[in-house]
Amino acid sequence: MNSSESSLIEFTKQFSIQTNSKSITTIKFSPDHQKLAISTTNSIIEIYQFITHPNPTQSKKVPIEILHFLTLTGHQQGINDLSWSNDSKLIGSASDDFTLKIWSIDFQSKESYTVKTLKGHSNHVYCLKFHPLGTLIISGSFDESIKIWDSATKKCLRTLLGHSEVVCALDFSKDGSVIVSASFDGLTRLWDTATGQCLKTLVVDEETHAPVSFVAFTPNSNYLLTCALDSIVRLWDYKTKEGTIVKSFKGHTNIKYSIPAKLMAIGQEGKALVIMGSEDGKIWIWDLQSRETVQVLDAHSDSVICIETFNGNLNDLVFLSSGLEKENGFKLFKTSL
Repeated sequence: MNSSESSLIEFTKQFSIQTNSKSITTIKFSPDHQKLAISTTNSIIEIYQFITHPNPTQSKKVPIEILHFLTLTGHQQGINDLSWSNDSKLIGSASDDFTLKIWSIDFQSKESYTVKTLKGHSNHVYCLKFHPLGTLIISGSFDESIKIWDSATKKCLRTLLGHSEVVCALDFSKDGSVIVSASFDGLTRLWDTATGQCLKTLVVDEETHAPVSFVAFTPNSNYLLTCALDSIVRLWDYKTKEGTIVKSFKGHTNIKYSIPAKLMAIGQEGKALVIMGSEDGKIWIWDLQSRETVQVLDAHSDSVICIETFNGNLNDLVFLSSGLEKENGFKLFKTSL
């Protein structure tokens, strides 16, 4: 698929799901692609079943169904981030109440319970991530630290210090050996998971020191995708001596909120789209290879702060979004391959 073919892609809104909760802070698909979790500013987690019918029949005309399954309560303040374990059986939450919680959900009996509460941060916990292969979980906080936890024992194994502002995003490399962190101090840092050593520091902009609001490894872990509060999405080759920005994506507005950028694979040739929310209510979609703008959606009436892409086996490209408008909920956008 070349850039001219990607320009033929057109996403349209299929439906909206309204929630009774306050503003949504994050939306996360489970790794098995069957569950969906959202967190909110009023300390609630909503779990949904995500049901797909790749080949709809006359009796099942709807290719996608999102059914509310469970509401999780227990945090004392708003929830900033969620992360699923690799087996899709546990979900972790990071909260303004200074704690992380790990929840176990029985999808057969509709029972849920708090497995662990992890305490140790001295300020709001802003982000977290499960290890892709093991029981470790990492968290970032307004206390400027990163903590590595054993989710089975609740023990904090290591505290990583180096940032001088809130740590607002974290990710593991594909094999879990490297951690990447983003901070409002304008830095992206790479850490050795086993030793806690800082391996490299990337400066997004030497002149402006724009706060870095999001970071993630690409699926093959060869590159990093960052967002900063200068309205630029950057793709990095982090393996060079000082890190090299190989591509930049512009057009959206992002100067206030930690909005994630998402990669969406297209076909089997390594092609992808970059999808990013904007503070003017739009969603921007670029071709990763050519950097061309594929589409700009008038999606919401206020800032779009959540984007989540569906990477399961479906004959369509699907992503979800949520904004800060009064009508709380999220929207599903789809296009056919």
